[in-house]
Amino acid sequence: MWLLVEDDTDIRIVVATMMAVWGENPLPFPDGKTAWAWLDSVEDGTFSGPLPDLALMDIRMPGYTGDQLAARMRTIERLKDIPIILMTAFSMSDAEIAALRERCGIDHLLEKPLPDLDAFRTLLYKVRDERRESKIRLPAELEPAVPSAPAISAAPSPQTPPHTPPSDAAPAPEAPAPLPESAIAPPPPESSAPQPAASPEAPTVPQTPPLQTEP
Repeated sequence: MWLLVEDDTDIRIVVATMMAVWGENPLPFPDGKTAWAWLDSVEDGTFSGPLPDLALMDIRMPGYTGDQLAARMRTIERLKDIPIILMTAFSMSDAEIAALRERCGIDHLLEKPLPDLDAFRTLLYKVRDERRESKIRLPAELEPAVPSAPAISAAPSPQTPPHTPPSDAAPAPEAPAPLPESAIAPPPPESSAPQPAASPEAPTVPQTPPLQTEP
């Protein structure tokens, strides 16, 4: 579906007919006031029909102008990404067109009189396709780069590499054969007699000399 807002009846009928011939379903409005009321229904959710994937609107119209409609469409979630083309019968400078793009977010400004059928059709589809391609590229370009955390790898545990003898090394000597049991002398038997326990040493008592009596 393509939105068409044009107050000139002849132009509106011709353009709507051309859209139908191209296989598009036109949604025409005769002025900015009726188009603004339709935007109200889209924004509050009361409009349940299909939404347009392109908008073609005149600038100077009774009620709301095309640039006012475009600016509001960019604020409505369900319509903010569709391509918008404005038409005007007035000549505008490059600075005025740039300011219009910046203020209203339009994709293209088309000056009247309208081009011939083939050029007009090519222009509309070109603007539509360019807008679709920019919508596909924009998320990837604006997505912030999030640095990934470095993987923490555990330090490898030291492993003793298996010993591999060189191929030209001499063979290891064989272990000696064990001696027979008869060649091993049994240990001497321990004495079973109890050993006398050591007696404590008696303390030394000093000798007292004998007393002598007088004659």
